[in-house]
Amino acid sequence: MVAGFGLIAVGAVAGWLIWRSGASAAKIQPEDTTGVFLTLLVFAAAVERILEPFSRWLPGRAAEAALSRTVTDVNSRVDGPTEADRETVAVATAKVARARANRTIVAWGLASGLATVASSAGGFYVLHAVAGADWNGVAVWVDAVVTGVMVGSGTKPLHDLITRAQSGPPSP
Repeated sequence: MVAGFGLIAVGAVAGWLIWRSGASAAKIQPEDTTGVFLTLLVFAAAVERILEPFSRWLPGRAAEAALSRTVTDVNSRVDGPTEADRETVAVATAKVARARANRTIVAWGLASGLATVASSAGGFYVLHAVAGADWNGVAVWVDAVVTGVMVGSGTKPLHDLITRAQSGPPSP
């Protein structure tokens, strides 16, 4: 949890620094709200595709490998698994579930932080885009954080959708 929110905080600080330096691009102002949400969709897909190659270094891989080794060891016993073996597999399975949950949170934080920086540098702020060009309800760097969290939250569902599309239709 701390790592996920820490990554968002790093993105927020970087977004603020970009805004403060004046290096951010002009605000992107789509013509209608449909354009805003399509831009969010494309933005989330881009962040997801950028982070995908780096996902192997996120937490949880060691726990999955340990579970695989444990299951292989238990299944290779000639006399069959014992109650202690079943308990060992259950503990390893629980560790994998915890590690996957941690990986999801870290990936969300990383995606949100990256999207915050990209939002600030690229000039796409969802609240300003929806409210209109003259709206000044929040500072653009705050809007960059909001946009980053929205985009970061959309990367997991898009990842799942892309993965299913790549694997093709389910076999009958």
